[in-house]
Amino acid sequence: MGVDDIEAVFNVIGAVCSSSIGILLPTFFYFRLVDKRKQPRKVSYYIALVICIIMTPYSLFSIVALYVGP
Repeated sequence: MGVDDIEAVFNVIGAVCSSSIGILLPTFFYFRLVDKRKQPRKVSYYIALVICIIMTPYSLFSIVALYVGP
């Protein structure tokens, strides 16, 4: 009700949801499963950790890029 253009709302929601569903949630679930099952941390655990650390700022940048562009 307080937004002039509903497209801006859908853009922000889409940017947040697509990055979290596609990248952040799978790596988070993998971390939880490895810790819950008390499995040894293999190379795939550390690869998922690197992906999560690298892609978290990019998901924030996708939101900011919606409003900083030309």
